[in-house]
Amino acid sequence: LECHADGDPVPSTRCARDGGTRDGGGTRDGVVSRGRSGRVVTRADGGRYVCRATNRHGVAVRSVLVTVECEWREGTAEGG
Repeated sequence: LECHADGDPVPSTRCARDGGTRDGGGTRDGVVSRGRSGRVVTRADGGRYVCRATNRHGVAVRSVLVTVECEWREGTAEGG
């Protein structure tokens, strides 16, 4: 899941789920397929994600609930 924010100065961003943290560059996306990291997205990746943007003027926080409805599996019609 990627976290983007605009501001002056440009804010740093963090995206976290269930106590885990990811840098703002993001290594997952919300698509059920191989993500940008090459990692397969599974139902276990679903949940509430909180993105936080911070600069010297303050903090902005947004959250999103991600639901993964199907999984990609090697050797299946969906996964090849």
